[in-house]
Amino acid sequence: MSSILTNPLYRPLLEIVKSARNGIVYGGKIRFSHALVINLLYRSGPPLPRLREILQATKNHAEVLAGFAIIYKICCKILASDSFLGPKNGRLIKFLSGAFGSWIVYSQHFGYFHPGITHQITLYCFSRVLIAVGKILLDSYLGHAQPQFKNYNGNIILFKDLTPNQQKKLKSAIYNRSWKYFAVFTWALVMLIYDYQPQYLQSSLRHSMAYIYDVEMDTWSTWKDFIGL
Repeated sequence: MSSILTNPLYRPLLEIVKSARNGIVYGGKIRFSHALVINLLYRSGPPLPRLREILQATKNHAEVLAGFAIIYKICCKILASDSFLGPKNGRLIKFLSGAFGSWIVYSQHFGYFHPGITHQITLYCFSRVLIAVGKILLDSYLGHAQPQFKNYNGNIILFKDLTPNQQKKLKSAIYNRSWKYFAVFTWALVMLIYDYQPQYLQSSLRHSMAYIYDVEMDTWSTWKDFIGL
């Protein structure tokens, strides 16, 4: 069996299997803890059906990550062997493979994978992608436009003339400021939508917000009721 692991002929297949395995493990770890907490907070009833719900959610999440990993890696291998694309277009190959894999797994076009989980993962990734794209555009602008800044002495200096440490501090300051605006705008919209049309928010987000913020109608006869013991 060890000869199979070291045989270059089986290497592409082993990489696909390994990615799928890692997707199952990671998805299982993430979803089990999340489903356990959500179930304890918002569900009631006999423990066995609740345990089944947790395990089913864990299975669904693992299937999504493993399914995308398999399709993505297969596409990468196929496109990399194509004479037109070839290994020199690695970024295009990964973009196309990601697009095809997401069409099968995350777009909900075929209905093979759990829609709620694919929806959650996609929204989770979108926020990270949006921030990453902003950083890429900023770095590209600073590198090509070479804007002017004032140093501590009030003198005008180009971005390229800053020391590496100064460039790093400047980028960090811009990142932090843009994050502040992003966070403020996001949470302002979330609270507005929750008050205006809450049914359009994702269900777990809606339930957690209701649990945290909708306390105006609650009544507490004792401190034990207030604390929730």
